[in-house]
Amino acid sequence: MMPRLLVISPPCHEPVNRAVYRELAVRGIAVHLVVPKRHFVGGAWRDTRMVPAEGYELSHLDIRGRNLRLQRLVGLRSVVAGFAPSHVFVDADPASLLVLQAALAASGARLSALTAENMAFDARARLGEALSGGSLKGIVNVLAKTFMRVLSRTRLDRVFTLSDEGSRVVEASGLPATKLPLGFDPTLFFIQEPELRAQTRARLGLSAPTVAYFGRVVPEKGIHLLVDALAQLKDLDWHFLLDRFSGTGSGYVSEIADRIGERGLADRMVFFEARHEDMPDYMNAADIVVLPSISTPKWKEQYGRVIQEAQACGCTVIGSDSGAIPETMDGQGTLFAEGDIDALAKLLRSRITKAGPRDSAAAASARKNRSIQRQADILEAYLQGEDPGDREGVARQTRNCA
Repeated sequence: MMPRLLVISPPCHEPVNRAVYRELAVRGIAVHLVVPKRHFVGGAWRDTRMVPAEGYELSHLDIRGRNLRLQRLVGLRSVVAGFAPSHVFVDADPASLLVLQAALAASGARLSALTAENMAFDARARLGEALSGGSLKGIVNVLAKTFMRVLSRTRLDRVFTLSDEGSRVVEASGLPATKLPLGFDPTLFFIQEPELRAQTRARLGLSAPTVAYFGRVVPEKGIHLLVDALAQLKDLDWHFLLDRFSGTGSGYVSEIADRIGERGLADRMVFFEARHEDMPDYMNAADIVVLPSISTPKWKEQYGRVIQEAQACGCTVIGSDSGAIPETMDGQGTLFAEGDIDALAKLLRSRITKAGPRDSAAAASARKNRSIQRQADILEAYLQGEDPGDREGVARQTRNCA
């Protein structure tokens, strides 16, 4: 009997994240995708754009709760009863209420979840920190995460991870783990014709080698380090392409704006605003994409999805060695020690002065290892009862020959 996959995915409020389920549907797998009608981001609720399903069934359900770990969906049991899934995949951490809700609503289905965690969770140490700091919210969060982690462990059939470190963390907890890329859609992210790239650059006013940062504007992403590195290169001709993030309104956004002004880089800046599906145009307009992430005691880079997308568009990628960045690069691009501004400046100087054609080798590597086809291969293996590890790291020749 062909598998019937129910997917519960808050990240799929962004339609671009649904491409892998279109790919599974093309392969003949029955897929029903459940997406919240709205999502809480940047301190406010935003309605999900209503986009038609592509080969799969689609339900939009009301969601309750602002905390990602404590959210629950209204009406999930009715969807489960109508679809009768053989497998349920929850696009959320195992220690979340959505996983427990799915376990109760679809008790007869095989249950899996996805985690971005790549650091061991020491409940005792975290609880001690919360208690010593007198943080009631912190105490509740630690207890809730620990409780849900214990409950979900008895029901989960498999946990998908984003890195080797993530797999080791999951396996240490006694659960089977399989590494799964967050696949990009190669029909969106690819090296564009020179004429289209030139049009985008002309529209943006880019007339020199262009350094870009794509991603969240938060301290751990290290954008302030990139600004300081660029400040050492004023003798060169370059532009810095950066998302304006006008809807974020965080203190760090203001800090970056102030730093750009203090370092005298305002005339080098080119700001833009775009939906995720429009990002390929901006990535193709850039020459060098930088991920200067820095680790904290409780976080290190968990994946770096922009790496594969930028590579697919032919960009030169420079990244710090924080967390999963070296792994996600797949041997392409260049690394520097996280936090080392001088090393980053040296790499940028070399790349800016030697700007060349699009990196076709990096684009080919991204298509082979990080596309939605690769992601679908691993998910399909699991759904068909195979060991997903058999397909991990080995692309199918018939589907990944592009």
